[in-house]
Amino acid sequence: MADAITTVTIDERVCEIVSVTETVITCTTDKKPYRPDTPKLEIFITGKGLVATKGQTFRYISRWSDAQTWGYDVAPVEGDAVNIPKGLHLLFDIDVGPKLSFVNVEGSLLFPSDPDPNHHRSFDAHYILVKGGYMEVGTEENRYTSKITITMHSTKFDPNLPIFGNKVIGVTYGVLEMHGIERPITWTEMKETADIGATSITLMDVEAGVTLDW
Repeated sequence: MADAITTVTIDERVCEIVSVTETVITCTTDKKPYRPDTPKLEIFITGKGLVATKGQTFRYISRWSDAQTWGYDVAPVEGDAVNIPKGLHLLFDIDVGPKLSFVNVEGSLLFPSDPDPNHHRSFDAHYILVKGGYMEVGTEENRYTSKITITMHSTKFDPNLPIFGNKVIGVTYGVLEMHGIERPITWTEMKETADIGATSITLMDVEAGVTLDW
């Protein structure tokens, strides 16, 4: 298997192979300067051709906490607008960010989960527009298992984004992924009629067939 693999490339840059098994390839990525491109993973096996990567990808990330991300200038402060251009994959690795006026996502905005389930992260903005980009708060395969609060701010006098309005996360030709801890019960039925003025309701757990009093 190891001898059969010719190349692994990430964003058209060679990833030096360290080890190979029947199910896992480990390689060391090359450095990559910023380019306005789309993440691309290719595995080529001699005699077989390109491997179907099933949507798996690798992103060269820039950390919010890293001064290099902001050109060694001051990181965004309250009221600033942040543009994430295509090819930039920004990891929000701080606990509390400033209240931003506008976030334009043409690259990637990624929120990492923390191993501590009680860890809390918060992100505040007036507008977030995922414009052909990618925003991730956990995926179906790798769910967000700690706590996060994303708060959108506005007043009725704030200007509206065309189509979307204000105080909004808008998506146009982009992808928004939000996957938290799986819930065993996602919907149910009422077991009994709730009378006017009732302070509790009785629901049926449709999966287990038992009654829940809420």
